[in-house]
Amino acid sequence: MTKQRKWFAIPGFLTLAAAAAILSAYAGASSTQGNSPVQPVPFPHPMHVQTLKMNCVYCHFSATKSPDPGLPAMSTCMGCHTVVGTTKPGVQKLASFANKKEPVPWVRIHKIPEYVHFPHMRHVNAGVSCQTCHGNVQNMAQVSQQNSLNMGWCVNCHVGRSNPPFKARYDCATCHY
Repeated sequence: MTKQRKWFAIPGFLTLAAAAAILSAYAGASSTQGNSPVQPVPFPHPMHVQTLKMNCVYCHFSATKSPDPGLPAMSTCMGCHTVVGTTKPGVQKLASFANKKEPVPWVRIHKIPEYVHFPHMRHVNAGVSCQTCHGNVQNMAQVSQQNSLNMGWCVNCHVGRSNPPFKARYDCATCHY
């Protein structure tokens, strides 16, 4: 290949590299603020949290000990719902999944990009309430994403510009590893 032809190849490679970088930045992108998908089984958070006084970690059992907060096992739900609310359509739908020995195919609401790590246990154990990131889920008939969960939103919390003011490391390796 002549020198002149080699120089013509450089813009093509640069374009290809730029396209790859842009695509990788958006691969596994986060969910949008206001995201509120309809769930396969309606889950009334106000009833469970306000009326029954259930704590978030009763269902999201691993939030204090794992990067992922977890979803309840079918046995957790059916522990009560074999006798409570059995005539309600939502409970009947839940029971149909249980009878088929299938998990409920919940639709994810709060999603961060694949290249960001958010260890729930570190945040919960540091005193960050679930509502700080997820909003007042205990009042939501249908859960929606209240906050943007973008990098600027997270950094504001890490540098102490949150209410209440938290402070944590905010170098890149804290979340991108």
